[in-house]
Amino acid sequence: MGLRRFTPYALFLPLIVGVGCGINTSTGNSPHGAGGQSSGSAGATASGGSGVGAAGASTSPLLPAGIRRLSNAEYEASAKAVVGNSDPVTTDFAPDTRQGGYTLNDAQRVDSVLVKQIAGAATKLAAEVRAQVDTFAPCTDKVGQLDACAKTFIQSFATKAFRRPISADESAKLLELFHVGSDGAAYADGVEQVATGVLQSAGFLYLTEVGDGSASSPITLTPYETASSISYLVTGGPPDAALLDAAAQGQLATPEQRSAHFARLFASGNATAGASRARVVRIVKEWLGTDRLVDTAKDSTVYGSYAGLKTAMTNETGDFVQHLLDTKTGTVGELLGAPWTATKDQGLTQLYNGSSSGTDGEITLPDRRGILNQAAFLSVYAHASETGPVLRGVAVERRIACMVVPSPAQLMLTVPPLAPDPTKTMRQRLGDHVVNAACSVCHAKIDAFGFSFEQYDGMGQRQTQDHNQPIDSATSVKVGLDFDGDYADSNALAAVFAKSDTVRECFTRLMYRAAAATGDDAATPGEAEFVQFWHALPVAAQGNIVETLIAYVKSPNFGRRQAL
Repeated sequence: MGLRRFTPYALFLPLIVGVGCGINTSTGNSPHGAGGQSSGSAGATASGGSGVGAAGASTSPLLPAGIRRLSNAEYEASAKAVVGNSDPVTTDFAPDTRQGGYTLNDAQRVDSVLVKQIAGAATKLAAEVRAQVDTFAPCTDKVGQLDACAKTFIQSFATKAFRRPISADESAKLLELFHVGSDGAAYADGVEQVATGVLQSAGFLYLTEVGDGSASSPITLTPYETASSISYLVTGGPPDAALLDAAAQGQLATPEQRSAHFARLFASGNATAGASRARVVRIVKEWLGTDRLVDTAKDSTVYGSYAGLKTAMTNETGDFVQHLLDTKTGTVGELLGAPWTATKDQGLTQLYNGSSSGTDGEITLPDRRGILNQAAFLSVYAHASETGPVLRGVAVERRIACMVVPSPAQLMLTVPPLAPDPTKTMRQRLGDHVVNAACSVCHAKIDAFGFSFEQYDGMGQRQTQDHNQPIDSATSVKVGLDFDGDYADSNALAAVFAKSDTVRECFTRLMYRAAAATGDDAATPGEAEFVQFWHALPVAAQGNIVETLIAYVKSPNFGRRQAL
């Protein structure tokens, strides 16, 4: 029985690995396109990313046809939709590969380690299916109607798992798999065997954007591919019954039809509302790299309260973004310039010198503005025992302004560690950047952004002195963009970012890359066309986070792909 149970998986696992080897397998492990640090250590500007500026953008108007593996979060959501499990199954999965900071990307692969982890998750999930066999695969006559019951189960279970109707060939192969488990054993064994195979198959693990296999060029996505593209963008999970029904009826072909389903899935009170907001929170966190806070450590002798506040800092981003979407304007401007945040943690409120606004969880901030001046961003982009003006400056350039920032490695430069000097402030110690000709070209701009945050220490609490000398957060930004000017500190800069057309367009570009899942460089196909489409929207829609994502599903090229 043990050998019989093991053998069929060899039929599915090569399919997984084979598909994985057919896509881009570059690691692209720079955490968030703004530096490689994720634990408070130095070296952020030595990441492998080349920046995310618009320069050199691809001339292709269409994304390429292809496939991509579900991210770990998407696998979790997909498994829950199919099985209804209450306990997570991806906790021990290898971390997702990232492109431009995003876990949703076409570089995801399945290696030998992940194959085993997926097999373990599938086995665990299938055991839950077996335990509820009368719910998943009811059968009153397990002798005379064995195959009929098995086929009914296969049709319902695999169709839900694959997010499309299964083919006759797939059904036949899964029936064979059922018999491998049930012959000489029990009906429930066959059901469990099918569930195990389906949940580690390529049909479940991968999303396709290849069309119906015809030789047409450009390729048009199938209705079911379109349904999955919409759903995973909005909720991070598989299409619901209404979306699959729309696909079956051919009702996802127009921008109006697609945007209507986006709005339905996102609407408050809908069953998917929580997932849709969690999806936007994930996009925002990965855009700025603040999801790496969980891996960011600090020297407890310097930042003694950091460990106790870390969970509150992590939760703040989600609460802030959800509050922004549900009760505020939902705009990029307010995201970057809000004079409030959302947290119920008293310790974090005290760190911010905030006070309750009277609205549940909303805290009024007397001297902080927007997400860039929250503890998560300030902690991630800092060192273990001191601030990180370079880390913060590069992050702003790449993720807020879409400026291309080469790493020292790309310039074939070796950056020596910053020498400690108890007689100088961080800003004074970094003064060599603008004196050294090889460094000054980049660091005159980087440091201009980074120094504006010096009023906040390495965990985001306000500081007035550094090595017994007054903090200087004043800066002068001269990069040739619409936010050039002199600023007292990062809050004054954030207030101007909130009104900047350049920043709003940069956000749109990076949201496109998050949705398109194609890479972290400046050659994302179709980006220029999408930005042009976005510019034609009403001004109010251009500044709105959700409307920007809706624009993606409404754009003319959403359902079209370039044949490879």
